[in-house]
Amino acid sequence: MRLAIALFALATLAAPAAAQSMTGVGVEGNWGCRANIDGTRAGLLTIYAGSYGYASANYGSAASGSGNAEMASNGVTFLDGNLVTGAGITSAILGFDADGKDVLQLYTVDKNVLTCHPRG
Repeated sequence: MRLAIALFALATLAAPAAAQSMTGVGVEGNWGCRANIDGTRAGLLTIYAGSYGYASANYGSAASGSGNAEMASNGVTFLDGNLVTGAGITSAILGFDADGKDVLQLYTVDKNVLTCHPRG
């Protein structure tokens, strides 16, 4: 009986985490981004509740600003705002790097341009 109660409690605790991962919560948070072309710091990206803000490391960059985003279980689509109009970045895919840590890859229509890692 105790085993059944313990298994039920464990399953109950695990259920909300599984539900969250299906709603795009994995991409929410603060990300430090680097340019894929040369590995230099590109900027900071914050994604929360269907919106984003990006602060480019390059002074006066047209990519800096905010906009709306559509969350998915494996990434995000940038709907409008400065990333789209200023840099042509339209989507991001959540994955893992060689060490098994979260990584967010930002794409233009043609290619992957930025790699972002979570910031503490």
